[in-house]
Amino acid sequence: MSATVPKLLIPLIIITTQQSVVSLVIPPFLHDLKYPVSAIGSLLAFAPIFALLVRLPAGMVYRPRRARALIAGALAIVALSNSLYAFAVSPIAFALVHALNGMALAAATTLHLALFVETLPPGENRRHAMGYYAGSLAVGYSTGGFSAGYIADQFGYIVTFQVGAGLTILAMALLAFIPRPAPSQTAREAPKAGPKPGVGHALKAVLDPRMATVVVVAVFLNVLHQMANAFLPLYGLAVGLSLTDVGIIRGLYSLTNAITRPLSGILATRLSAKRVMLASLPLQSACMMLVPLFHHLAPLLVVFVLIGFLRAVAIVGNTIQMVESAEEAGVNRGIASGMFNAAGDIGNILGPSAGGLIASLTGVNLLFLFGPLAFVAFFFLSLWGCNFLPSRRQF
Repeated sequence: MSATVPKLLIPLIIITTQQSVVSLVIPPFLHDLKYPVSAIGSLLAFAPIFALLVRLPAGMVYRPRRARALIAGALAIVALSNSLYAFAVSPIAFALVHALNGMALAAATTLHLALFVETLPPGENRRHAMGYYAGSLAVGYSTGGFSAGYIADQFGYIVTFQVGAGLTILAMALLAFIPRPAPSQTAREAPKAGPKPGVGHALKAVLDPRMATVVVVAVFLNVLHQMANAFLPLYGLAVGLSLTDVGIIRGLYSLTNAITRPLSGILATRLSAKRVMLASLPLQSACMMLVPLFHHLAPLLVVFVLIGFLRAVAIVGNTIQMVESAEEAGVNRGIASGMFNAAGDIGNILGPSAGGLIASLTGVNLLFLFGPLAFVAFFFLSLWGCNFLPSRRQF
């Protein structure tokens, strides 16, 4: 690993740490303001909705020479919105602040990924570098999960939001140590690109049954993840856990994801990526349905470690299947990647909003029983529907 890579990754770790810190305390913060769970779920969906809207524009405005300034500007908005959460007590105010936070964070992370790839030295192994990148995300989420609950328990929500703002400012400062990318050797040697695929190509890609299956799995993986992410703090408080305990659960869950993902590729290769992808999600749902049976830290840790393992296996299988299905269906890689990431954003929107609706009918405790049951039923129904889509050969 060259000296440039850590300079690129440390700000990313801090950005994801602050994101994890803030996301853990928002649900109990809203709960203490007497918001019903349905409203909490709907309000939490504002960030991913607006994040989805800015990902493509952020990528379009990216230029290597101005990337650091753009990222710093986006992080400044993230820091400001983190500070404003403590004062956003009305639904409209919170929705505006959360939407602003989601847009700015999406822009910062989209631009940072582009800058990361552009700034890698010519001799750097890009596969290893992308592994470091994915691992840094998990490190940030784990660090934030372990620390956020303790900070909130000891110092309260307002201080926790300010810690998130402070971490964002630290990430901004560290951007100054990232070297300016040199003109890309790859770009100089690459042949001229052909015409860019149009909207019709993208629509045909979505309707291909192989790609549609990948999208369905990606959506429901994030639906389950975000439902648990949003409502685990409320469930923990309801059964007598502290936010410190909830932070430990979330931190260990993220750490399990980080450790398991590199090993999951071996499993996906031996059993086939498609089988791993399709089997892991229902098993993850079944494990999540065990949550209401336990009210203490130790058994919940075991359950969420198992859920984290199954999620990691499903994500790796889904990613491999996305690449293979795109090649088989003749789908442009850029469009395949866009579909894959958009599916994740859609899941991030549906998880909190649908989870909040279910919790309003069943209560937060039984949400972890009826939510996964409903989602896995819709999952299989959606997979069945994919079989009736015309393949690209029929267009």
